[in-house]
Amino acid sequence: MVRCMLTAVAVVLAASAGVAADKSPIDGNWTIESVTRDGKKDDAFTGASRVHENGKYTMKAAEGKTLPTSEGGFTADAYKKTIDMKPTGGRYKDKTLLGVYKLDGDTLTIAFAEPGKDRPTGFDSKEGSGVVVAVMKKAK
Repeated sequence: MVRCMLTAVAVVLAASAGVAADKSPIDGNWTIESVTRDGKKDDAFTGASRVHENGKYTMKAAEGKTLPTSEGGFTADAYKKTIDMKPTGGRYKDKTLLGVYKLDGDTLTIAFAEPGKDRPTGFDSKEGSGVVVAVMKKAK
């Protein structure tokens, strides 16, 4: 009985806060500010847009830049702050990318490992690490 009441209260609180029970905390429109790959800055992605919604993402290049449009699926665990992505095109087509994320206000940082590497435990991308770090701002 107590468990049912607690569940009902949680659902009401989530609904009143405007948060869907199945919505990921990283859903929304994002603008990529920087990408670091193996310790080196990768400006090709600066200004690109990335949209997370319903377990899928799409990415489009900034105006004036050439970057293949990318999309794929993702699973974000809000409790563990992990993300698994599987792009359907581009450099990592059909590969699972294991990552971590942090959300600080309107800034989303994702660090992911190159295919075949272990999930990163932090947000550093050092030369030869096989870690990519992307910093994004919530689009307005």
